[in-house]
Amino acid sequence: MLPKLKTLIALYFKDRIFLVALVLILFVMGIIFGVLAARLMEFDQKADLIKYVTQGLHETTIVQNNAYTKQTIIANIQTVFFLFFMGISVIGIPLALLLIFTRGFILGFCMGFLLQNMGLKGAVVVMAGIVPHNLLIIPGLLLMVVAMIDCATALAKIRFTKRQVPIGEELIRSAVLTLIVLVVMIVAGLVQGYLTPALTGWVGRLI
Repeated sequence: MLPKLKTLIALYFKDRIFLVALVLILFVMGIIFGVLAARLMEFDQKADLIKYVTQGLHETTIVQNNAYTKQTIIANIQTVFFLFFMGISVIGIPLALLLIFTRGFILGFCMGFLLQNMGLKGAVVVMAGIVPHNLLIIPGLLLMVVAMIDCATALAKIRFTKRQVPIGEELIRSAVLTLIVLVVMIVAGLVQGYLTPALTGWVGRLI
């Protein structure tokens, strides 16, 4: 069962290698632009932001915030369903690509700013406060966008070219991938709500 599943996954991405490459390139471009934006900040802006980050780290306490975790999970679920319905509507492809670019930009800006201005301390903050939940969120979003664009492309072929496309299989595949990403994003919300604050609070006491 497991080898067969691995084969199906490998074939899925192999058949969509150009689409996967497009989404990855757009995400990486977002990161690069985010890093550049962090470099272009003025000195006063950097000083104020460093002060804010340092103050936030020292004030962080290791508390399990159920309300924050719930809000994070709900936001992640909304993002998944937003992408799913954008795929069904076909016209949502640009919005999905913009979402991926923006996510990369925010990630690049945060990591670039912390590494450029706080050095080793910044690297520790990145590992504790940014990496844990993004290890799940980023692959989940990338997979969701690939599935959504794939579904939208199939629907567009039917609508504009009158070609016969196995749309039933496409919708089922997209629904299954959506459920998988949904689970991943819920777990990411739990990590962001409980593990990340705990790690950040611990780091705040050390630095």
